[in-house]
Amino acid sequence: MRGESCRLGKSTERRVYTVGGDCYRRRVGEAQPSGEPAVQGEAAMRREIGVLLGVTIVVNASIGTGIFKMPADTVRLAGSLSASFAMWAVGGLIALCGALSLAELAAAIPRSGGLCEYLRRAYGPTVAFLFGWAELTLLIPSAVGSFAKLAAEALAPLFRLGPGAVPWISVFIVCACTAANLFDVRSSARWQAWLSAVKYAGVALLALAGLCAPLDPAARAALPVAAAGAYRAAPSLTGCFAALVSVMWAYDGWSNLAGVAGEARDPARTLPRALVLGTCLVALVYLAANLGYARALGLSGLRGSISGLAAANLADVTLGARGRGLLEVLIVLSCLGGCMSSLLTDSRVFVPLSTERVFPRAIGQVSPITGVPSRAVLICGALGASYVLLRSFEQLADAFVVGFFPFYILGVCAVPVLRRREPDLPRPFRVPAYPLVPLVFLAGAAALLCGAFSGVDRTALYAFAIMGLGLPLRFLWGRWARLA
Repeated sequence: MRGESCRLGKSTERRVYTVGGDCYRRRVGEAQPSGEPAVQGEAAMRREIGVLLGVTIVVNASIGTGIFKMPADTVRLAGSLSASFAMWAVGGLIALCGALSLAELAAAIPRSGGLCEYLRRAYGPTVAFLFGWAELTLLIPSAVGSFAKLAAEALAPLFRLGPGAVPWISVFIVCACTAANLFDVRSSARWQAWLSAVKYAGVALLALAGLCAPLDPAARAALPVAAAGAYRAAPSLTGCFAALVSVMWAYDGWSNLAGVAGEARDPARTLPRALVLGTCLVALVYLAANLGYARALGLSGLRGSISGLAAANLADVTLGARGRGLLEVLIVLSCLGGCMSSLLTDSRVFVPLSTERVFPRAIGQVSPITGVPSRAVLICGALGASYVLLRSFEQLADAFVVGFFPFYILGVCAVPVLRRREPDLPRPFRVPAYPLVPLVFLAGAAALLCGAFSGVDRTALYAFAIMGLGLPLRFLWGRWARLA
């Protein structure tokens, strides 16, 4: 019934369903009253995520491939160690401001799909459809594919397999992560919690080794040397903006928890705390790791890591051959966690879209047994498996960043839009230092897009072409849905 608290009690005889800010409580198995909206998809989902699991989802989604591979790229583009470190600090600030902005929306509108629901409330169903289309065809497959690709590149040498086996190992990894996400959300989140703890500890140990371990002069002397012209001679504003694209790929994941807001216990308390705490933990370990890279490898060592993993060179210099083997295991676990997290959180976008008939209902259908949108998980997994056969890691990562940030910008802009349009909407959490925090995020996002367009390639063009194709499809689906 309306007006009751949305907090779930310990009783298993009643469930509370939150739809668009309104609360509905009824007995399990009780028929839906005629006055309630159609919430079949979300009604079947279970609120089982607390603050701790929420933090692990943010950490797991963020720590994937970027901190192992991107530090060399940022030094190459930024032109110096200090400029590169500054970009990592700026990236952490941008991610934190984005998380604070999204926390207000998540606490006020705790529905599955997160960002997609905020876009629908603020701008209407067309923008929400375009986001769902981009998620289905570009963003989730690119994220899943990039994680699987790097994991396969680390696994192939361990099993003494050639480069030709990498795509097929990647496909196997995507299939395994897809299968794991077909179980109920609590089981999936617990698996990810263990992976999050292991890889966060691994990155922290990597940072500690770079900062404190004695260096092997022979290993450092054997580091690869970057080819002439492979890096900028001096820092530049354009180069720093381009480096920010790589940095934000590493930080991305701060928004993922909002995607499972419909499965969070006491969302007004859980979502803001987990979003902000998870983002801060990631930023701290990333900055420590970059200081470790700078000490262990120096400018020349990082520049020479462009074609490979900077983390592997750091392990060679500080821990030797055994350390490199442990690092490869850590990379595999990190990529598995990132792949599973993308499928867990992003697949929930299609539940509210299908409920509101913005998207075909079959895609967002929730399994009555597991409470998981299994069809959406399977579709995203299948597309991710096909992407790894067609694109490189760098192309997949660039497509994800270029495709996602326009929607991030619209999502943060939804904070003032909904404050003006829905002033009476209960907001248990409000953005601190408003409007400064959203403005900082928007300025950083604008710089990132400038960096992306300063080196426009086919990957960026493909990303925008795929998103643009959603406009005619939205028109056709809208007409069909009205006639059906």
